[in-house]
Amino acid sequence: MGKLDAINFFSSNYPCTKCFNNQKILKSGKKLELADVRGPQPRWIGDRYFDSTQKICVMLINPGSGDKTPENEWAPLKKMHFAKTHKDKEVFWNELMDTNKNGMPKWGAWDDLYLKTLGLNKRKDSVAFMNMMLCASKGNSYTTNSLDLCFSEQSNKLLSLLSPDILIFSGAQTIKNALKKPQSLTELRKKGGSKSRELNSVLIKDSIKNCLHKNTRFYFMGHYAYIKKEDHEDARIIASTVYN
Repeated sequence: MGKLDAINFFSSNYPCTKCFNNQKILKSGKKLELADVRGPQPRWIGDRYFDSTQKICVMLINPGSGDKTPENEWAPLKKMHFAKTHKDKEVFWNELMDTNKNGMPKWGAWDDLYLKTLGLNKRKDSVAFMNMMLCASKGNSYTTNSLDLCFSEQSNKLLSLLSPDILIFSGAQTIKNALKKPQSLTELRKKGGSKSRELNSVLIKDSIKNCLHKNTRFYFMGHYAYIKKEDHEDARIIASTVYN
């Protein structure tokens, strides 16, 4: 698997809207609606990720739908879907990666938490980010069911493609959906020590483990939105133990 596979994944899945206007997926009694940005939004995948000796992937919840993700910056998504050649698709992919590169400093505490405290700045070309729910919804709405549906239908394939050695679940909802028996961040953080943010693989849903090789290690941490000091502490603990 490599970059071309990632490009083809996002290109071919552009039309998917299964989570939206779906009577089985309700938030406060209402169906989820597509945001202005249509299609699965790729997060940053470093240019050397697939050749890295230690592939690190951070899994978040879903793409935001606010003014920090303007529609025009994601126009290459549609163009990539309709492109006829691999060369053209790669051009639009590179534009999407530029959107991520230019956007990360604007996305709240993203840079501070993931690149600085978690220590990924020096490894940016060999790290990947992904969302459990690939598409943005109006009002930034998501539910346990929407994340489960997207993962079962689409994002599990992306995780298999990325096949990380280190998988870090970021955000309470992502962690909840990843565990066989949901636990709160507060409960998980009660454990102390240098390996306290590592999750035993027996706790992880089989649907996730089945996407990965048997030696993948799992970690949890807070989220870049509504940042708290505990989120940075999670990142510091992980950074002190995981890197080769």
